[in-house]
Amino acid sequence: MSEAENRLALPLPFELISLIFIFCLPLRRRVYPHPHKAPLNLASVCTQWREAALGIPELWTSMFLQVDEPDAFDGVANLFNSEFDKQDPFVPLMNLWFARTSGRPLSISLSCAKGGCLPNGLLDVMAVYRDQWGRIELAVPEVDFLAFINITGPWPCLSALTVEITDQRRSFPDHFMDSVRNSPQLRSLQLPQHNYEPHAPENLAILPRGLTAARLFCVARPFNIPHSPGVMPPAIVTSPFRPLFRHLPHLLHLDLYVCHLPGIPSDTRFKTSLLTLQLNLDHALDFLDVPTLQFLHTTLTWSNTLTNFIAHSQCRLTALSVEIADRLNPEMLASVFGAVPELRTLVVAVVSPVRWGAIPRCEALFDIRLVPQLRNLIIEERATFPAYDRWSDLLELRTGIEYAQLYIHTAPTEMKNPFVLPWREIEARWAVLAAGGMKPRVIKGDYTWPSNAKDEDPVGDLDFGFTIPREIRPYHFSPF
Repeated sequence: MSEAENRLALPLPFELISLIFIFCLPLRRRVYPHPHKAPLNLASVCTQWREAALGIPELWTSMFLQVDEPDAFDGVANLFNSEFDKQDPFVPLMNLWFARTSGRPLSISLSCAKGGCLPNGLLDVMAVYRDQWGRIELAVPEVDFLAFINITGPWPCLSALTVEITDQRRSFPDHFMDSVRNSPQLRSLQLPQHNYEPHAPENLAILPRGLTAARLFCVARPFNIPHSPGVMPPAIVTSPFRPLFRHLPHLLHLDLYVCHLPGIPSDTRFKTSLLTLQLNLDHALDFLDVPTLQFLHTTLTWSNTLTNFIAHSQCRLTALSVEIADRLNPEMLASVFGAVPELRTLVVAVVSPVRWGAIPRCEALFDIRLVPQLRNLIIEERATFPAYDRWSDLLELRTGIEYAQLYIHTAPTEMKNPFVLPWREIEARWAVLAAGGMKPRVIKGDYTWPSNAKDEDPVGDLDFGFTIPREIRPYHFSPF
């Protein structure tokens, strides 16, 4: 190489290399091992980066394994200079991964495909690190759950626990709940609706009283008021929340799946100090008064329940997530937007496949007098032909938006249909928005704009739920 050519290959400044390294760090709180993604890709760039990556314990404290996708680990053995069984890569991968954490708290998320189960020996490796468990998330069949609960607690560092038994409806054994209750750092507990029902006093009694975040299932039971003979009495529903909040006095973030909520509520609403509330039925809002509420997720029906709740509670919502049906009148969304002037984050999701979808139902957002402080907009679309042009018009009008994501749920038959992908002219408009400082994101099947849109967590303190795909919620439910 000549001297002139050598000058063109001089080492980059340390500051620039450091900046590039930082931009290559994982974009999600749950890290899925892949040789082409951080942190594994950092260890394959050069000797210096390899030493840096393998020497930073925090890079290896989170692991999210979907055990039906073992092909993603090709090449991992070369990075670690270790024996690696391609037929069963998960056990050695976890051991190698967590061996570099230097005692830091760990986040372990394990998900099995339907009909699948965890590889033999994986829970044995988990047990070795039980004193480092910081966050545990499991979506596994009963056979794996029964093996997991043999790793007896209490678990000294555990702060967040999510458990879903994917193939059975059963109660959790007493010794498991004893381990949960006696884990001193546990603040977040998520138990799926078909496995646990907390309305019964005996079930409430075994929940840790120090919880600040919980995802639970509740069956509300009505009682009948006195009535004249021969006259059908109305069902008056007592608040299903009262015993729950009395047992959990520190609760700030609640996701409650309410089932069997007939009749009408009593006149007195139950007042709480929640910051986050997620409800599958907006009718349940009739029981509550939450002036401190900041984040609300619920369905939106034909009633005015949501706007009445906001007016009664006088809460200042900064984040709102609503699920809507295709038949919903756009004027109802407009009334909701008018009730939340301080809103900064909005998530709108269509719950069933439709032809035109969510964007036309958000026409009220073209009135910039509504939600003037909106900074983050996420729309979950199910339309056959998404309105890319109208989406682009909205972003060009709403210049205050900093982050905007359009996620289109796609049927397998539409994955590679070129007629439902955006035109180049539309992509050029998004590029102009990005150049101006906005972060537009579009995801439809295998198509993403920009190319790394699928690799990110939602904006700010929002997170994806573990057990429900594309469920957007505050990270407080599963902090790490």
